[in-house]
This record gives sequence, C-alpha cells and structure tokens, in this order.
Amino acid sequence: MTQQDRWLTAASFREADRVPIELQISGAARKHPACARLVEFIDNQADNFVGMPGGAQWGFFGLTTKYSEEVIEDVPGKYLRKRKVHLTPVGEFHAITRHFYPHVNSPDFQWERRFVHTLADLERLAEAPREVCTFNPDAYFEARAHDDGRAVRALGVVHALGNLVRQGNMQEAYMWLAGEKSVMHRFLQRINEQVRDTILAMGAAGMASWFSVCAHEMLIPPWIGHRMFDEFVFPYDKMVNDAIHQIGGKLRAHCHGNCMEFLEQMVDMGIDAIEPLEPAPFGDVDLAEAKRRMHGRMMLSGNIPSQNFPSCTPDDVRQWVREAIQDAAAGGGFALRTTGGHAGVNIDLDEDVLANVIRNVEAYTEAGLEYG
Repeated sequence: MTQQDRWLTAASFREADRVPIELQISGAARKHPACARLVEFIDNQADNFVGMPGGAQWGFFGLTTKYSEEVIEDVPGKYLRKRKVHLTPVGEFHAITRHFYPHVNSPDFQWERRFVHTLADLERLAEAPREVCTFNPDAYFEARAHDDGRAVRALGVVHALGNLVRQGNMQEAYMWLAGEKSVMHRFLQRINEQVRDTILAMGAAGMASWFSVCAHEMLIPPWIGHRMFDEFVFPYDKMVNDAIHQIGGKLRAHCHGNCMEFLEQMVDMGIDAIEPLEPAPFGDVDLAEAKRRMHGRMMLSGNIPSQNFPSCTPDDVRQWVREAIQDAAAGGGFALRTTGGHAGVNIDLDEDVLANVIRNVEAYTEAGLEYG
C-alpha cells in the first residue's frame, strides 16, 4: 500500500496492511543532523495528512486583506515588539505582539493586543459585505496530477468562532457569547454562509477533497460548555460540514484538550476524523472508550503523549504505542499520532533534552511498525 492508501483505508474503517503512523517535524528540525533517521522515516514510511495547494484564500475572517507588520520597539537581548496590520474593505484591524530573544522568530510570542479588540471591531466584521472567496482550481488539479501517493492531501477551512477567540481579545470574545448574542450570531451566520458558499463553488469546480479545520480546542472546557457549544458551534459547523459532504468531501478536525464528552456532538455535526486525542493530564480522552463510541462513525488519530518526550524513556513510549494499538486499531478507523506539535522536536531545546526527545520519537516509529 502507498501511505495515502493506508491512511484512507483506515479512514474508511477497514484494516490496512498496518496501522498508519503519522509524523511531521519542522523545516528547521529536518536540517538538524540528529534528526536524519526521523526525516528518512517521514519521507519514506510516514502516513501523513498534509496541505493541498489551490484552496480558498480565506483572508482576514473571509475579507480580502493587505497584511503588513513593523518592529515598533527592539530591546536587544531581551525582546522586540511588532505592530501587525490587516487592512480590509471595512477598515484596519491591528495587533501588537512581543517576541523574546534569542528566539524572536519562533512561532511562540506574547500578545499585547489582538486584532479584534472591541465590540465595534466585531460589529464591523458582522456587517461586512461578503462574497465567495477566491480559489485556484488549476493549482489544485496540477497537484492532483502529480500526486505520488505519499500522503493524504487536504484543503483548509477557516473556522469563524475558533479564529475569533484566537485572533480577538479572548476575554471579551467569550463574554460576547453571553452578553452580545445578537452580534455574535450575526457574525457567525454571515461568515459561515460565506464559507459554505465558497465550498460549494469549489465543489462545482471539481475540487472534492478532504478538508481540515483547527478550532475546537478553544470551544470546549475549560473555555465553554455544552450549552454554548450547542448554540454557537454546532449549527454553524453543521452548515459548513454539510456543504463539504454535499460536494463529496470529508472533514478532519484538530482538537487538543478535553474533547471526550463532545465526540458525539462532533460526529453528529459532520466531523469525519479527529486528532490528536490527548490523554490525561493534557486532555481527557480514554482511547478505548472513544473507539467504542466512534467506531464506524469518525476516524481517531493520536493519543501518544509527546508532551512527555523530554523526560520519559523509550520503554514508556513503546508501552503507550502498544496500548493505543490494542485499544483502537482493530477494524480500522485509527492512526497513531503524537499529541504535541512536531512530536516535541524543537531544536531550541537544550542538547540533552533534544537528544531524549529524538530517541523517544524514534521509539514511537519503531513501536508503531512492530506492533501495528
């Protein structure tokens, strides 16, 4: 089987020649000599789910944007601050971020001000004129023509509410769910109709595909509970997910945290696969129980707690992999995946810690091949 065939076989709830093993690391890590064995595995054996060119240009909450940023303060050896601007048809939205030396180019930074800062900002987004977003069928079909079967390719979908609580003033955004319901529903209705119409247009152009979305970890406890999920997440997600299914596509969601008691709602609103299914203490997923509830309904990927890789042993990792396979592999519908980003391989770690992480990632791949 190709890697793509293996993953898709599992996603159709059939057993492949072995359990799919997902693994990706950053571009910087790929260049590190100590990661050579990982790179070889990723390039030749990993069963990954990766991006597809040609997808919709979602812009800034569905609006066309001219993005710019500038350094507004630089304190060498300590930090620098940036002002980041989205200039849209309904005006400017700006944020301020603080980045710390020596890792000022790291994706980790501190927000001082987020783009959607006030209720007036949200109202501008709610009232903005909207149309189908642009996409590129030529790029999509070119990629399809040269698909070598080494990964499953997916188009991205923007999630309005998930994006809002990340790009907006978080405390205010959650308070708006309780205190500014009419504005919030107007915002969610307008942007999700735009997303739905864009997906239907992509389908009309022949772009049926797997899609991927990142959002739901911010839309479950401790952030919000079932009542708000049912009101502000379920109906709008179902609108979009129904459109994906209507064109012959499927959806995979990325959701850290305490999602165990939301899996039923997620599958009912049209999610076809989910990752990374974190066990305690990082989340609350009991993999065996999740498999019992979701078997034949939603593909499960993950459950290997790579947040522990800096300090655990390869024997620990082998045990976690063996248990995950025992709990969820039978009958398909499962892929191994680590629960932390890039399996915890961060070249900025201390040398000894990085070496232990790499040993444990290698143990993850070896155990997956042995037991899977």
